[in-house]
Amino acid sequence: MSEEIFSLMQQVYEKAKSKLSGEMSSWNKIFQFNIENEEPFYIEFKSGTMKLVKGTHSNPTATLSMSKDTLIKILRGELDAMAAFIRGQMRITGNVIETVALRKMIEAAKS
Repeated sequence: MSEEIFSLMQQVYEKAKSKLSGEMSSWNKIFQFNIENEEPFYIEFKSGTMKLVKGTHSNPTATLSMSKDTLIKILRGELDAMAAFIRGQMRITGNVIETVALRKMIEAAKS
């Protein structure tokens, strides 16, 4: 995971935490990220905290695959995650519905 992705992910989480703290406190989800030409990583949400971990989780809630550029644009708010999914810029396997939580976090960080 590049330093830029790590930093952006932390920024999004910190901005969203104050707006979604009640909802996020009940999240118990793991999202695996497979980014082209990057080391895989996953995000674990548990009891209101977020942990970024390098590597592959054995049983993620959902797995998101995309290019580094797509992920960075999504995290910066320059590209809507739903639009990226519909256009085929992002693939999701596993529980697609649970990925709405990530979208909520990113949207909350933008406002």
